[in-house]
Formats: sequence, C-alpha cells, structure tokens
Amino acid sequence: MTEQTILVERDGPVATIVLNRVDKMNAISLEMWGEISTQIEQLQCDEGVRVVVFRGQGRRAFSAGADIGDFEKSRHDSRSAIVYAEVFEGALEKIASLTVPTISMIEGVCVGGGLELATCTDIRIAAKGSRFGVPVARIGVVAGFKEMRRLAAIVGPANAAYVVLSGEILGHDAALAMGLLTRVVENEGLADDVYGLATRMASLSPVSHAAHKEILETLLANPSLAGVDVDAPNGPQFRSFDSEDFRIGTEAFVNKTKPKFTGR
Repeated sequence: MTEQTILVERDGPVATIVLNRVDKMNAISLEMWGEISTQIEQLQCDEGVRVVVFRGQGRRAFSAGADIGDFEKSRHDSRSAIVYAEVFEGALEKIASLTVPTISMIEGVCVGGGLELATCTDIRIAAKGSRFGVPVARIGVVAGFKEMRRLAAIVGPANAAYVVLSGEILGHDAALAMGLLTRVVENEGLADDVYGLATRMASLSPVSHAAHKEILETLLANPSLAGVDVDAPNGPQFRSFDSEDFRIGTEAFVNKTKPKFTGR
C-alpha cells in the first residue's frame, strides 16, 4: 500500500496539513502539490475549521522544497515548466486565499518550495536550529513572480534580493531578524506554542478573520488601493457589522461572557 504523502489531522476547529515524506525530507512532488490543493478546497468548505496549521513530518525538515525528481518528466523545459507552475502556483494561491488563519510550524530545513509554501501562510513559527533559503540559482531555476512578491512583501525587496541572489541557507536568527519568521521557540516547546496560538485564534470571529485576510491580500496586490471601493457596505471593512458574529461578540462583551462565534 502506498504511503499517503499528504495527511490531514483534526483537533476540534484546528486542522493540520502534514507533509509526510520523511525519507525525502518532505520534498513536495507534483502530485503532492495537487493533493494540497484538493485538501485546501475541502477544508475551506468545512465551517468547523477555524485555523489550519502546516508542518512537516519528523524533525529534520518542514520541507526541502519541490522534488527535483519531477524535473526530468514534468519540468524539463519552458513549456513543461508552465504546466508544472499551474499546479504548483495553484496550490500556493489556495493556501494564501484560505479565509481562516494559517500557521507554518517549522522545524529543520525549510527551503525552496517549502519556504515558498510557508510564505503563503499568515504566521511562521520556527524551532531553534531551523534553516531557510531559496537556493534555486544553484540549479538554474527561478523563483516566480508570485512567489517573489510574497517573499518581498514579508522581508522587503532588499532582503528578498539577498535570499534569492546569494542562494545562502540562513539560520533562524537571520530569518527572524529580516522578518521572515514571527518568532523562534525552543524545539521542545514548538508544538505547544503553535497549537496554543491556533486554539486562541480559533475562538475568535471567523467573520473578522476572513475580512482581515481579504484586506491584507488586497493591499499586497494593490498597495495604493486604486479602484478599490473601501467604503462599500458589503466590503471587508464594514460587512461584519451586519453579521451574527458582531451581535454575538458585542453581547458577550457587554455581559462579560465568552462569545461562541458562528462565522456568519
């Protein structure tokens, strides 16, 4: 029986997508990118999911990146690379477009496509000793427009240029200093830190989370907000005021009780 390379775990409102390919340091094959897309679509349709965590199986790697073993068959020239990118970038776009908060739980190596996956999540928390980079210039590959845009939005253009042009593998201190990571924790405390945060976020309003993520994505794509109707009643800035979550949250605040948000 073939081992599943993408696992989905559930603990109440928190779902975890696990890259399960320990023998290859969780390198992501073309088939895995497609499976990630499928699983993300299913989680997005599940109203019970309030937070999604991404992690690699084992302690050696979050992910060593895209599987170079795919290149001879599926990424050997510009035409095949375009087809490959449709699957690869499609998976990244689905991760970035999730309306619930996402966290990358990073331990070990996180490079290439693995780091590009992590930059699609809202929060990146790493264990000490983790390593980061996009060393694709070592094999004559290019980080694409969308991947570079996300990296530059997180660390700034100068740091993004350093990451891809140097091809260096950075330690956790350097990654934290440039803003690539939200925080770094001791290895033994990584899971508690990540899932503690996930649980706290899962108790907050999904309506607020979705609107905040939409606003952030809009600003990333269109920093000047040119042509954006920011005052639209049904837009992300104001539609929460017509939601059930707003009523639940304000009533709970007044009554000094804990709100139980519905996400509607």
